[in-house]
Formats: sequence, C-alpha cells, structure tokens
Amino acid sequence: MNRMAHVHMAWMFFGVLGLIFAGSGCARFRKSAAGHKPGGDDVPDANQAAAAPAFRPGAGRQNGNGRTNGTNRLVVDTNHVLSLQTQVIEGARQNENGVVAPANHRFTRWLDRTHDSLYRRLDNAVRRVDTMWLTEEVQPYDYDLSTFRLRFLGRVGGRSLDGNGDFKVRFRADLALPGLQQKLHLFLDNSGRDELPGSDPLDREDDTRLGIRTLWETLRHHELSLGGGVRFQSARPVAWADVEWKGKWPVLDGKLELNPRGFWYDNEDQFGQRTTLTWTRPLDDRKWFQWVTSERTTEATDGLELEQTIRFASLRIRKGRGWVVQASMFPHYKHSEWKLDDFLVNLTLRRPLYRNWVFYTLTPQVEFPREDDYHPKPSLRIGMEILLGGELRDLL
Repeated sequence: MNRMAHVHMAWMFFGVLGLIFAGSGCARFRKSAAGHKPGGDDVPDANQAAAAPAFRPGAGRQNGNGRTNGTNRLVVDTNHVLSLQTQVIEGARQNENGVVAPANHRFTRWLDRTHDSLYRRLDNAVRRVDTMWLTEEVQPYDYDLSTFRLRFLGRVGGRSLDGNGDFKVRFRADLALPGLQQKLHLFLDNSGRDELPGSDPLDREDDTRLGIRTLWETLRHHELSLGGGVRFQSARPVAWADVEWKGKWPVLDGKLELNPRGFWYDNEDQFGQRTTLTWTRPLDDRKWFQWVTSERTTEATDGLELEQTIRFASLRIRKGRGWVVQASMFPHYKHSEWKLDDFLVNLTLRRPLYRNWVFYTLTPQVEFPREDDYHPKPSLRIGMEILLGGELRDLL
C-alpha cells in the first residue's frame, strides 16, 4: 500500500472517531468496572461533570427507583459512570517517568485536558448506543468502560523487497454491548488478523475491516465466536465470514492455548484457516517465556505456511515499560518440498512517552530472508501507541 493510501486510511479512521462523537460508532474492549483500581481520591469538579453526561438532555427524568424515566427506558447512574472514568483517568496520570515532563506546563495541561475529554466522550458514546434499546427489566446494568488504541509504525532498512523504509497506521475500534448479554461486538480495524502471529506487523495485510462478532462461552470456559462483515480491499468492499475457537488449559506450570480459525472471502482468496498453539510460562512476577507454533493455509497462497516462535519478556505493567526478545522462523511446504522463507531475531523496548497513555517502542531487528539468499538484513522499527482507557496490559 502506498503512502497516499495510508493517509486516506488514517483520515477514514479519524472520520469514524467523528461519527463516534455523534453517538453512531465507537470502540470498546471488554473490561469490567470491578477490575478498575482507583488512581486517587480526587472528587470530580463541575467541568468534569459537564463533560460526562451519558444521555441527551431532556431524555427523561429518573424516577424514585433510580433506574428508568417516564418512557420505561433504562437510566444509567451517571455519577457512578463519572467516578469510574475518573479512576481510569487518574490511573493514566500516575506515571511520572515519561520522556515528556508531566509538570504543570501549558502544553502538558492541554494534553491532559484533551485526553480526559476525548476519553469521556468516546466512552459515553458507547453507553448511549448500548442503552438505546434497554428498559428497566435489564438490571443490574453492566458498567463496563471502553478502551481505545491507536498505533503508528515506521521502519528503516529491512529486506530488499521492502525498500528503504515503510510506514503504517494500525487501529482497532471494538464495540461491545452488555445490554445484549455481552455477546455482540461491532469492530473496525486493519490489524491483519489472518496473518501468522509472529510476522513483522509492517509486512501484514492492512485492509480495513468492518464487521460484527458474536461470542459464546462453551464448556470449561472456552470461547466460540462467529463473525462476518466487509473488508475494503483496494477501496473495493469484499464480504467475509469466520468462525474461531479458543481453548485454554494449565500445562507444566504454564498455560496452553489452542486457537483454530477458519475464514472465507468473496474474492480470489476464498477459504482459508489458521491454527495457533501457544504455551506461556511465567518465570516470576515480571518475566515469562512463550512458545508459539502456528500454521496457515489459503486457496490463494497454495501451500502450508508455518511459524515457530520463542519469546522471552520482562514487563513492568504498572510502569508501562518492558522488553521482549523474539526469534522466529517461517518455513512452508509446497509441491512436496520444504523451504525456509525467513528467519528473524528482534528486541522490542517499550517506554512511556507521556504519563501512562502515550508510549513509544524501538525494535532493532535482523532478518535472513530467502529472497536475499539468507543474507542478514538489519532494520529498525519505531512505533508510538496511544491508549485511552483500559489497562497497560492492553498494550504490553
């Protein structure tokens, strides 16, 4: 995808954010209000309260039971919502170790006000959409808060096919509706969900997808989901559908996860599948080891693609910092012959840039691609991630 396409995609994303302000779209990752920890004892002031109403003025008056108005429509406790949002915002301000000094400077005060206002507006837009069809029978209401993420990636160097550099914008907008028993999700993203999980994020397909997903919890707390929607491939809409299952088991002092996924596209890609087996073992409170085996087949690629990855990480979740070492190889089997497509080793460093909601990443990497006769190809990947709401573990 060329640079103009990236600019167009970024404008599309911010256009969606504009629609969110009007209450017609938004992003959401599931997070229970019980999982939020207070970040301070500050009492919201009048300006915060003015920014936080989750309903249009005149939508109805709350009656004595604190639940509904004259139209029998569910009324959410806006004071409780404001309190939860304030806890999240205060938590995002706790980190004083960012590169940009969080002192009382005009620019940093503007950053804080913009972050607070944007997060409250987006989260309230989610709740407005969710409660449009709810009545007083839906009790108790699930006070979930939203998480919004935006990621910018750039790379210098790399394989001959990649040229001298690349730049991409990754985003995910995910709306969950607790009023429908937490089973319906709307999303907009360009995360390349069909690719092998250990591949370079700048090498993955980046077509924008708009879809809907249903989620069920099956026996022994495993998850089954069905999804479908539209993928915009070269500005042309293509219908798609998928089915995915996630199973988890405790194995050898760690956690084993199996994730098979089948998908279909209404174009030349047709049917495909990807299966990933992951074993993660914590070594202490900060460090963990991970083993990933994944395979993929599609009608378009003609053959079996494989990945074998090992990772070793040290993460300080509360500080928003850490590092991950990764080594991956990508063989494939085609026409009764095995070939090694690529081998890579990288180190990713993550640090807070400002508070606990703007982060930067540096990833020095060396690849040994087949198209370059397995000669080493060094590169440097630079990223910036913006987090609105949620927890730092949503990024790390």
